[in-house]
Amino acid sequence: MKSARTAVRLTLLACAWLLAPAVDAQEARVESGALHGAVDDGVVRFLGIPYAAPPVGERRWAPPEAPPAWQGSRDATTHGAACMQPITPDGFGPWTSEYVTPAPVSEDCLTLNVWAPEKRGARPLPVMLWIHGGAFMSGSNSVPIYDGAALARQGIVVVSINYRLGVFGFAGFHAGAGDPGSGTNFGLQDILAALRWTQRNIGAFGGDPGQVTVAGQSAGAMAVHMLLLSPQADGLFARAIAQSGIIETPLPQRDDAYRRGDDLLARAKLADVGALRQLPAEQVMALLDAGPLAGTADVGGMPLLGPVVDGTIVPGQIAALEAEGRRRAVPVMVGLTADEGVLNPDYFRTTAAEVTARAARMAGDTASAAQLLGTTPADDGAAIAANRRLTRLYGQASVIDWAADHHAPLFAYYFTHPEPGPGSAMFGAFHSAEIPYVFDSLHASPGRPFTDVDREIARRMSGYWVNFVKRGDPNGGDLPHWPRFATAAPGLMELGDHFARYKGDRGVDLLVDRMPQYPGRSIFGIGSFAAPDAKK
Repeated sequence: MKSARTAVRLTLLACAWLLAPAVDAQEARVESGALHGAVDDGVVRFLGIPYAAPPVGERRWAPPEAPPAWQGSRDATTHGAACMQPITPDGFGPWTSEYVTPAPVSEDCLTLNVWAPEKRGARPLPVMLWIHGGAFMSGSNSVPIYDGAALARQGIVVVSINYRLGVFGFAGFHAGAGDPGSGTNFGLQDILAALRWTQRNIGAFGGDPGQVTVAGQSAGAMAVHMLLLSPQADGLFARAIAQSGIIETPLPQRDDAYRRGDDLLARAKLADVGALRQLPAEQVMALLDAGPLAGTADVGGMPLLGPVVDGTIVPGQIAALEAEGRRRAVPVMVGLTADEGVLNPDYFRTTAAEVTARAARMAGDTASAAQLLGTTPADDGAAIAANRRLTRLYGQASVIDWAADHHAPLFAYYFTHPEPGPGSAMFGAFHSAEIPYVFDSLHASPGRPFTDVDREIARRMSGYWVNFVKRGDPNGGDLPHWPRFATAAPGLMELGDHFARYKGDRGVDLLVDRMPQYPGRSIFGIGSFAAPDAKK
């Protein structure tokens, strides 16, 4: 009898153990201390987690340092501030408010967000680390369409990061050898610090540090391209996703970053970087009102303060590194949208004579130019349509040319669905329009009239991305088959209006053949609009 009662007691204890959660899903402990997050519909989120010390005072224009420890449980239920930048909270052009950085902004911005399934098994989950876009001068992990909950609900951990931007991220100074500010590419250093933090801490959220996919869009995708070539990124990720971002022109050199710093000092009428570090961040931003800094890159007429060849993180020019076979042989997903050209004013205004000349430069001869154009534009309205066709063909050819050099599983896509909403007919599938479908975050755009078609596109797109993060292959479940890119029969997978191999035309083949000679890769149409000697 006693043994029977003991057996019953043990059975009840076992049941109680099975019913009780092993840990509180809202709590996590990282190397700096405990965190308190929030749970919503099966997903736990931790927001505003410091991955580095605030880059203020002596840490401005210095490599990121470990974040200070804290006592007790830190609230992680609200986003951290965005890094210093001008903001347009109502949006601009095709980018409505859910695409742009919300307030506040601050120098104290080196934080990241984590979304993870509330319930998970013993096996660690794959991780996607998201690097936002914004030309290295704007953007934030608090942009509403970057909500990682829907992806996490499908069985992965999502991390999104902030990194220093513009003059704070990419100026440099001729400081003494012992000064931590005698470098540059601080924004890239932040990205690497966030990846290293993820390696050390993601297990606290159920993530697997051995299965990190680094992903980004626009400038974030350009950062991914640099990470694929950087010796500083060894062992930090296993797969990569680059959305709408190819490094199209030679990067500035380290000396150009120093020229930026020298120009800042001259504008501020200060003698050294130590004094410049004491200025309020807003005053530093105001120094840019006088115009672009010396050493600023010029990309298609747009002044950009971004990465430089520094000899360490970016050891050389991207084209040269790729020619040397330095690109990491990891599974990659790469692609573009149909209307990347919205970033270029010439996408919306041109003449028949200009577009005809443009086609001739791109194709190399008159007969081939006619093939690119399809028909000779009879008026300026037809010229704009022909110009869009040229830009789209050129973007497709650029991605195919890049993909052909990759020596690991690769999946290339072309997103074609115009997002409904303001200016949809004008802007089409604009630069970054695929993001709310990838994140299945349509709810972040209440002003757009989404239909069941949009919701199905989001289901499929997010499914592809999650599958790739899990296995390095987007295929699985009931999703239409996405063929792996093959150099023997290169092509793109159309995502959006259709889910099938994209039916391009021979104009793409012609441009792929021409790419090594002229004009070089460009998904935005910038190179194709340049004069023949502008690429040098």
